[in-house]
Amino acid sequence: MNRDNDPNRWSYDTVDRPEGVRMFSPAWFKYHWAVQSSRKRLGRLLYIACGLILLAGWLTVTMLFGRNLETNEASNSRFSAHVENGLLPPPPDRIGTLFLVGQLNSFDPFSRNLNLDWTAIQVSQPIDTSDILKTQIDIDRREDTVPLAMFRDVLAVPDLETNITDYQPYRVQNPHVKPVGFLGLTQFDQINTNIGMGQRSTNFWSQPEFGYPFDVFQGKITWVAANNDTITATGRPGTDVQAISGAILTDSLLNMKVRYQVNPTCLYDDAAGCDLVIQLWVTRTGLVKFCVFVVFGINWFVTIALFSLTGESLLLNRHNILESTDIFAFALPSVRSLLPGVPGYGCALDLLGILPNMIIITLCTVFFAISRLRLRYRHRAAAAAAAKDQ
Repeated sequence: MNRDNDPNRWSYDTVDRPEGVRMFSPAWFKYHWAVQSSRKRLGRLLYIACGLILLAGWLTVTMLFGRNLETNEASNSRFSAHVENGLLPPPPDRIGTLFLVGQLNSFDPFSRNLNLDWTAIQVSQPIDTSDILKTQIDIDRREDTVPLAMFRDVLAVPDLETNITDYQPYRVQNPHVKPVGFLGLTQFDQINTNIGMGQRSTNFWSQPEFGYPFDVFQGKITWVAANNDTITATGRPGTDVQAISGAILTDSLLNMKVRYQVNPTCLYDDAAGCDLVIQLWVTRTGLVKFCVFVVFGINWFVTIALFSLTGESLLLNRHNILESTDIFAFALPSVRSLLPGVPGYGCALDLLGILPNMIIITLCTVFFAISRLRLRYRHRAAAAAAAKDQ
């Protein structure tokens, strides 16, 4: 049939154009809506506009998450009162120029190890609290370069075996502990560490891996820096502990957000030791949580749609749906594997969004297939009976 002669098609001629209609009035919009619908232009414009809106929305969300990652990385380079146990900020006149810089390398959520490379830097006063690295002093221009023997996960206690009275000297509590490395000798000195991360709380949603993507990993590392020249000259291991004013983190990890808290005990008069305690937390980024929410919502949307379709066709005997619809089990496990950093099976996501979906969809598919076979058998039996009557 000619498209122009189709009686079911709206056309410009079949639309009554109102007379004397003011532009942009409700009647004007109603008339032009009918005209565009009759020419099938409006539907095309609508789905193109919807596609562009979805694309722009997705790009906007991606850019926002990227901006959030930049903000998190910049916040890790600031000097702030990130001390633990509710301590007050250290007095400005006691803040020294020695800082540790930890470069984030990797985090393995399965082995729960956070890998960092640590270096020591000196900064000039006054300190730029927004970015410590802006006031960093190059090692070639330092006037009082001190080679540091770095001790990990030990405490520094007052050294009572010296004759120093001008200030309180400190020494490593267990002098038999060997240093894990040396910093401050050259600009290439660094110490690689693996920090074991455990659970922060027993809360259902924050347990590591099980609470994906809301799980929280927590770990701690303690640093003590001692003057290696004094150790060599006196023969007393772990003596002449140096004050470390703080630490910052650089770089970022894919799909992971690292936060930290520092307690520089050397900066407080009433402190019982002189060490640097760094508490670290690793969480999933907002992009990971967004992807999980999208997959979780789509999985349940598909499951509810297929469950409703099966109920309408089987329980309410709507044979038109049964005859004209094919149902196949969706590959939900493969969709799960596309999620960033997803743990092994058994996490909360599987219990709430994957396993029940697979069970419901599988049962619906089986019931639907059996009903289709029974309906086909009835049709063949009816056809055979009709042929016999003839």
